[in-house]
Amino acid sequence: MCYWFCILTEKTIKPFKNNDTRVYFSYESADGTRVSEQGILKPNADGTDNVLVKQGSFSYISPEGQPISLSYIADELGFRPKGDHLPVAPTV
Repeated sequence: MCYWFCILTEKTIKPFKNNDTRVYFSYESADGTRVSEQGILKPNADGTDNVLVKQGSFSYISPEGQPISLSYIADELGFRPKGDHLPVAPTV
């Protein structure tokens, strides 16, 4: 059993949907912060277990007034974020 608690001054919260393999949630807070995430259980490579794959995004205004947006995938390969504000590794 899983419980998720959030204390926000919410503006909009979309319903959490759940069945055996998929989950989804999103919200927008009063300060304009937006978050959404979806997840799915998929069989692992040898079919003996499941892997939780999550994909999502969030956006907010930084303390300096810059809009920040980040999207990500998290799965058996790890957490992989993407965002214009993130540093880029040099090419090898």
